[in-house]
This record gives sequence, C-alpha cells and structure tokens, in this order.
Amino acid sequence: MAESVYSPEVYARFFRDLQRRLNGPNIKEMTLDELREPAIQTGTRTKYGSYGWRSAISSRIAEKTVYLGDEKIREFHLSDGKKNIIRKAPAELDKVLHLMETMPFVKHRRQMGSNNEYNPKCNLYISVADRKNYRLAYMWGHTMGPITKQPGPEFTLIHIPEEHQIRQQALVLPEYNLSLVLGSDYMGEDKKGFLRNGMHTASAHDMLGLHAGTKVVIARDPKTNKLKKYGVFLFGLSATGKSTWSCHQLGLNWSKGERTFVCQDDICFLKNDGSAYGSEMNYFVKTDVDSRMQEAMYNSWFIRAHSMKMS
Repeated sequence: MAESVYSPEVYARFFRDLQRRLNGPNIKEMTLDELREPAIQTGTRTKYGSYGWRSAISSRIAEKTVYLGDEKIREFHLSDGKKNIIRKAPAELDKVLHLMETMPFVKHRRQMGSNNEYNPKCNLYISVADRKNYRLAYMWGHTMGPITKQPGPEFTLIHIPEEHQIRQQALVLPEYNLSLVLGSDYMGEDKKGFLRNGMHTASAHDMLGLHAGTKVVIARDPKTNKLKKYGVFLFGLSATGKSTWSCHQLGLNWSKGERTFVCQDDICFLKNDGSAYGSEMNYFVKTDVDSRMQEAMYNSWFIRAHSMKMS
C-alpha cells in the first residue's frame, strides 16, 4: 500500500508531546489496594463473595487494531477499514493529547514476569471520567505482579473507553512501547495490549514470544518405572483450551509421585536453550469450568473467590 498512508514523523512527535502529559495534575497513580473500593462500587457481589462486572464490549477489536511505524511492523494486507484508521490516526493522536490533559486518569503500574532478564514494567493509564472504568485497572492489576528492581523494559498503554464507538480503535506504536485503546471498555484490550508489546520486544532480547500455555508434567516412564519431568507447551488461539489443559491433571497417579504444575496459560517467552519465561500471575478463563472436568482450575478459582471476600 502507498507509503503516504503512514506518517512516521507524526508518531514520533506524538510520543514526544505525550511525555509531559503523563504526569499531569489530572492523573492519579493508585495501588491495587486503593483501586479496590472505587472498583467494587460498580460491581455485583457473587454468591462466592467475589465481584463481577459487565462490559459493553465483550471481545477484542482486532479488526480495528492497527500498527503505526516503519515497514518492519506494518501488516502486509490491510482491510479498507484499517487503511481508513491509519489515514485518520494523526487527527486521533492529536485528540488523545488533548484528552490526556483534560480528562481524569488513573495510573496503575505493574510488572510482567519475574526473572533476572526480562520483566516489562507496565504503565496503564485509564480514563475514569466514567467511574465504571476503575474496574479495568483493578481487574488488569490482578493479572500482573508487583514492581521489583528486576530489569525492564517500560511499556505504556493509554485506555480511553469514553471515545465514541464510531471512532473505536486500537493504535499500536511498537517502536515506542506504546498502545492506545479507544472506544472499548473491554479489559482484555489491556491484558493483550501489554502482552502483545511483550512478545514484540522479546525478540530484541533474543527470545521468541509464544501464544502458548506451559506446564511441568512429572510422570512415570512405563519402561523404567522411574519418574521423569517434562516441560510442555500448549499452543492455541484464544478460547481453544489453553487454560483448561494448562491446569488439567491429565489423570496422573498422585499416589505414585506423578504431578502436573501450572506455569502459564497464555503468553510465554522462549529462550534459545528451550526454557521459557512466563508473563502473568494468573490464568484467564473464558468458558465455563466444570468441577468434574477441570478439577484443579475449579478449586483454585473457588479458593481465590473466597479469599477475596470483604471482611
């Protein structure tokens, strides 16, 4: 497609202009504990004592997600809709700068991974002009871990659900470790926005980002009757069973020392030696959980739900 559709100089200027707006007086940094109270005010208490929320948008807007930058990160085949979003991106970026100065935002900072090599620090900015949006920061914060002194890099995601759905879009600027989500109130945009950035940046650290669940399986060798440990990768798109099989006990015999251990259910970073780093602090279940078929997942969820009850 024509080079003129993209405006790299505009993206660079936007990133520079954005920096001074990220610490404005309209932005309040909040911890996970501080987010709880405003978040649960718009939630519904379940019979297990945890809270649930409903969003107007129930899935990611992949068909409205575009990548802005040089040729290395551009898609080869763009729909007319995506071309139109890219053409209008400069005007939308100017609008974001204005909104970042005039609307109330919450900043929530969490960490992806926990190792000695690659632990992206994730900075989420959520517009809270609509108080229901506190839930987005609170929910997303539970998917990541606390900030540590382990090495970065730094990622930023700005989420403005109040943008009109006519202009619903996600603008990704991988060269600046930056993502913008506009016109959607789906928390999955925050979750996958940072993970997508993590997969892209992992290549610069000589790792490969994989959309895969991982687990450790300890099973007896039928020939030697000795216990062997296996690392397992489970590849699959969203809602195809990665979480289910990452947590599944596989019918192993615990009385004979066999075990399965959950490592990760969504995104991991593969190293040259065959080992992999994880990304999140939980698993993300999109389908019903049956206590007979997904025993470990069901009981883990049940225990967590009760542990989050208010005193």
